[in-house]
Amino acid sequence: MKFRLMAIGLILVGIGAVALAVVQPTFGGSSGSRYITSTVTTGTVSAQSVANGTIAASTVYGLKFGAMPDIVSSASTTSGSGGTTSSNSSSSSSSGSLTWPVQTVAVTVGQKVTKGTTLASADATAAQLQLASAQATLASAQAKLATDQGGPDSISLAQAKNSLSQSSNSYSQAKASRDNTNQQNALTLSQAQAAVTTAQSQLAVDQTNGVPQPQIDKDNAAITQAQQSLAATRLKVDQSNQQAAQQVTNASLSYQSAQLQYQAKVAPAANATILADQAQVASAQTLVNSYQSAVTAATLVAPADGLIIAVNLLPGVNAPSGYAIQISVGPMVATAGFAESDISNLKIGQTATVSVTGAKVSVPGTLTQIVPVASSSGGASSVATYAVTVTLTSPPENVLAGMSANVTVTTASVDNVLRVPAAALQGSTTAGYSVQVMNGGSNPTSVDVQVGLVTTSMAQIAKGLSVGDTVVTGTTSTRSGTTTAGGGVNINSLTGGGGPGGGFGR
Repeated sequence: MKFRLMAIGLILVGIGAVALAVVQPTFGGSSGSRYITSTVTTGTVSAQSVANGTIAASTVYGLKFGAMPDIVSSASTTSGSGGTTSSNSSSSSSSGSLTWPVQTVAVTVGQKVTKGTTLASADATAAQLQLASAQATLASAQAKLATDQGGPDSISLAQAKNSLSQSSNSYSQAKASRDNTNQQNALTLSQAQAAVTTAQSQLAVDQTNGVPQPQIDKDNAAITQAQQSLAATRLKVDQSNQQAAQQVTNASLSYQSAQLQYQAKVAPAANATILADQAQVASAQTLVNSYQSAVTAATLVAPADGLIIAVNLLPGVNAPSGYAIQISVGPMVATAGFAESDISNLKIGQTATVSVTGAKVSVPGTLTQIVPVASSSGGASSVATYAVTVTLTSPPENVLAGMSANVTVTTASVDNVLRVPAAALQGSTTAGYSVQVMNGGSNPTSVDVQVGLVTTSMAQIAKGLSVGDTVVTGTTSTRSGTTTAGGGVNINSLTGGGGPGGGFGR
């Protein structure tokens, strides 16, 4: 704001000085007033907004061994204070625990490089070993997926068929053995039953024939013995039949199990299994890609044309955990905080001039970014400012990041138009404007005018005046006995304009 007030003062003093030069001085014995005048000319009227800022690199990349380049700072992500922000993305987990013995360093600070230029290299043995292990894991996961998707191979299928056939044969043999056992046991039981019948028949015959009692006793004893033998035979037959039946049951269960195993082996894998296999393959592939990138990044190359701004490594020692090399790329930019009163007039694509203090040069540029969030300058006034980025057009090499700059943005401009000093206008936007025109006499005539772009220094005249007309911009008073203008300069105040205002013009 101080800069603006000083500039306005200088402009007004300059206008007054020029106007005084066209007034015929009558400095003498009597006091009086004289008009300060200016001539209507054809030229350019421009409105401008000004702010102080800083030069910065468009983008700064940080390079680490074993990782992709990081964007350390970028003008495309400027903060509300007008500075750059850092991404500081972390290095990949695959290379974070590795050490990188530096082999070569091919660049120095301040050196210009082109995209793809080798900057440094390191020993990648550790990363290569991890890559080989990851590749083996991937191959195993891929093989399992292929097996589950394609089903069993011919050998596994033959083994499954053979196992099923053996179980079937065992089941058939168990049933045949059971049938034979049942038949043999039935014959044995029949024989024991026949022995009891025979003994009973013999007793009946002997009783009918009236044999002596001792023989009758023998017959009863024979019957008892045959009955005991029959009972024992029945018990053995029952046990034998049960064992044979159990063997059949066991063989049947084994056969059923073999059938299920065969179906499981020849059936395609479940969808859940395939999905799990695919997830394992994807995870293993990601790890392989990560280690492959780490191996590739054992050689640092320039991601774009740029300037080396930091080299933090030496051959023969391990590389640091932070950025080994930093490179600035892209066009230089100027970032500045513009007051809230100016921001409504600023638009992307407007032309700008950046005066770089340290380099003592003025560089053209284009407004490329306006951060829509205000930041306070602090202090009691808490003036809100908005960060604006201007991209420089072909700045000379002595324009370096961090230099102070004065950023002037042209917010409106018209060329080849009639123009008068803004001090010549009288009136307002609502009531209309007029100017005082000198018509060759000693007194001016008020003429209504239509204005276009009005700035603090110049006003565009759309209608009402012609080139060469003389207009009044103020008055000066003289005093008797003096040779200086003692009354000062009275500049008509502006209460509005016919177009965008604010800032400085020419």
